[in-house]
Amino acid sequence: MKSFYYLLLLIALGCSSPGNESKKELVFHTTEFSAESCEDEKCAKVFVSYPVAAETEVGKRINDEVMNHLMVYFRQDTVFADLKTASDDFIQSYEEFKKDFPDAPGEWFNTINATKTYESDSLVSIEFSSSDFSGGAHPNSSVNYLIFSKTKGELLSKDQFILDQDKLLEKTRIAFREFHDIPMGVTIAEDDRFFIPETGFFLPSAMGYEGDTFYLTYNPYEIGPYALGYTDLEIPLSELNGIVRK
Repeated sequence: MKSFYYLLLLIALGCSSPGNESKKELVFHTTEFSAESCEDEKCAKVFVSYPVAAETEVGKRINDEVMNHLMVYFRQDTVFADLKTASDDFIQSYEEFKKDFPDAPGEWFNTINATKTYESDSLVSIEFSSSDFSGGAHPNSSVNYLIFSKTKGELLSKDQFILDQDKLLEKTRIAFREFHDIPMGVTIAEDDRFFIPETGFFLPSAMGYEGDTFYLTYNPYEIGPYALGYTDLEIPLSELNGIVRK
């Protein structure tokens, strides 16, 4: 009988172990925030959509990092308490601009969409896509990713989810050449469409997971002029064994 109860205890401990907990999918819901100010049918608009994890210790860490990142899309040199404070600042800047330049054409906007794009037993990937205009020749847009430890909720640096940077760089180089149809015998640095530093070809700042694919995105201005647009590269995770975490 003692052996029977001991067996039950082992089963219970196994079911509640951290390893099994990590296999459970984290619970997220989508939250939206919007604000606007209009004058003579010209408006400043803010729209933000982002995932919020359930209030566990891990979820709170993820939520804090997501919110901190959202604030960067308003002002990088200012710390805001929340989205309302950040949007109020954006709208106030627009209203002051319209007072100084009432005949200036165009409307201001700041649109940010964040989505959970991947979850494994060890990682969570969240993609941020933004578009904004606050005067100038054209709107700005960008894509970025935050990668988290699923078990701890910690934001991971690139060297924590990239296992072999040299091999990833080589695969990225091949995909980049194919994407831009660079002729054989011409190096990327020799192609005058691109901004390549003296240190050579480099990985983009935006790298993340979506489904069974690893995405690498060079944003406008990152490796070429605005007219070049985005360079969106996709590499199947099945080809990245030992190169990136999964």
